[in-house]
Amino acid sequence: MIEQTKGHSFNLDTVLLGKFLNLPTKIKKVLDVGTGNGALLLYVSQKSKAQLLGIEIQDIRYQLALRNMKLNQLEERSKLILGNYLDTPFEQLDCIISNPPFFNTTNKNKLSVDEGAKLARNEITLNLKDFICKASKDLKYGGYFYMIHRADRFAEILNVLNKYHLVPKRIKFVHPYIDKPANHVLIQCIKNGGDSLILEPPLIIYEKKHQYSQLFETYIGGKMNVT
Repeated sequence: MIEQTKGHSFNLDTVLLGKFLNLPTKIKKVLDVGTGNGALLLYVSQKSKAQLLGIEIQDIRYQLALRNMKLNQLEERSKLILGNYLDTPFEQLDCIISNPPFFNTTNKNKLSVDEGAKLARNEITLNLKDFICKASKDLKYGGYFYMIHRADRFAEILNVLNKYHLVPKRIKFVHPYIDKPANHVLIQCIKNGGDSLILEPPLIIYEKKHQYSQLFETYIGGKMNVT
């Protein structure tokens, strides 16, 4: 159960990353960077008994996340912070998850006119390099890192992950249609992990316009209305 408001609802990216998460029992603390309304932490709560940590820079989204933790009786398991992740200290985390801003702000065509959406989608307060650098510092040795991002930035993402010792262990590309290039990529890393990598079968979202594929509905466990 989740409370949403127009312009601050969770979207398909959240669903994809939530379903991609695989959290072993040894994980005791999970931090969601840019938690929004807390939807991703609700996925974590169903897959793990870990403490739920979230940080959000926008007050309206932070307040929604607080209400959603209460609505789902997760107040005792969760701790939410209003602030900028880059300025907030964390130590020795077991797992960091995020649906971070996708677009480099040099691409002016991607900037939304809505201020909240602009911050959520564009690297205004959190760019890829700074985010991954800090995530690596905050994770313990062997800690898990999960992220969804744009497939067209995959080469850049790999270079930054390698620089900060986050080793990809699972990768899944997401295509809008079977005959279209991937537009998203799901990544699981382990800090200072070994060289083995699982490249999972691609996920095709739509059979045709406004109709989800059977593969997608099976992946998410049934039909779902998302934005």
